[in-house]
Amino acid sequence: MKTAVAICLGAIIGDTLFVVTGIPIAQDGVFSLLGYVVVGIVAMLVAGNLGELSSMMPKAKGVAYSYASRAFGTELGFVTGILLYFGYCTTISAVSFGFAGYFLSVLGIAVSPAYQIAIAALLIISLSLLNMRGITETAKLNQSLILIILFTVSLFVAFALLHVAQGGPAAFHAIASSAPVSDFTEAITTIVFAYAGFQVLTGLTDNVRGKGVGTGKAMIYSIFISMVAFVLITIGVMLLVPNYSLDLNSQPLSTALNYVHAPQGISILIDIGILVAIATATLTLIFTASRLIYQIGSDGLLPQITRAFNKDTGVAVNGIWISAVVEIVMLFSGNIYTILSISNFGIIFSWIMACFALINMRRRQKHGSFMLPYYPYLSVIAIAGCLVFLFGLPRAVLALGVILILALLLVYSTIVELKYKSVPRVRLFE
Repeated sequence: MKTAVAICLGAIIGDTLFVVTGIPIAQDGVFSLLGYVVVGIVAMLVAGNLGELSSMMPKAKGVAYSYASRAFGTELGFVTGILLYFGYCTTISAVSFGFAGYFLSVLGIAVSPAYQIAIAALLIISLSLLNMRGITETAKLNQSLILIILFTVSLFVAFALLHVAQGGPAAFHAIASSAPVSDFTEAITTIVFAYAGFQVLTGLTDNVRGKGVGTGKAMIYSIFISMVAFVLITIGVMLLVPNYSLDLNSQPLSTALNYVHAPQGISILIDIGILVAIATATLTLIFTASRLIYQIGSDGLLPQITRAFNKDTGVAVNGIWISAVVEIVMLFSGNIYTILSISNFGIIFSWIMACFALINMRRRQKHGSFMLPYYPYLSVIAIAGCLVFLFGLPRAVLALGVILILALLLVYSTIVELKYKSVPRVRLFE
């Protein structure tokens, strides 16, 4: 259980905690604290749905894709899987971009998009190479990561409180009075990204003690701990720097420390802790993305090149390198907020499909060892929350998402038409 919680925590807060916290503060000030609680509760409800599904299908490697395929067939499974895959790849791109910002800050070099893209691409390639060592090494690194995260969070929050206690200027009240409440939904949508990583554990259920029961509990525990960490870091940032200074910043902690002229030793120590945390957690996300594309390919929905798998290490070899190419390309898609929005569409869509998948499986009298309490009410609440998040996305991203869904359906239908002489047809009503 400890290892499962460590992996899940690493995937949630190891990368996003230090990268995305500045955006909700810039958008919604002190109300971002409420956003972390609201999204955290919905994420725990989704985790409960995923936990039960993972206990039904402990050997599934494709996370929500596998569950959607089992519940609704390969067409919806294909759409869910590809959207989720691009969600993971864009997540990796965004946090790698954030890593580059912190790295430049440690070196004392002015942050520029060109430098960030170059360093982020190098990080993706390096972590892809490291991923070839297998799942065991990834799990060990994540256990060490938790200590680094706890130390870095504690040090940053302690410095922020000490700074205020010693009479340093606190920006918290100014933020509270000037928070743009009208942007609350937009801020919440960004916060969804912060919790995106918990789903990675469902792709490792067969390696978790207790299988589905262990997976479900570990996800819920991890989300709750993450929610506390997000709130503490957000308070720490707001005590040090006004929200307008953050904008679309991908290194909010460095910005806050620089704003109050923190001692160089403190800044460097926190930045190094953040770099290690981001790199180790991104390693897990790369591993999960590669296994997802492998699962889609092994189900015959992608070309054979995606099916290379090393059984000794548990590594989807070609999946890692295909994903690396996609992740590097996504670095050129715009600023960090644009990358986050693209990622969120696929992630939220997969959450919705997972909840509907559980409802469908329960309807067919399928049960797992982990049971979601208060079914179906909690499933319905989770779906409603996810729909609110989905429609809070920027209109351009929503349009892009709809176009991508239609394109995926067209591709799927075209291949079916070409492959089968007689296309399956059903009567929906008599």
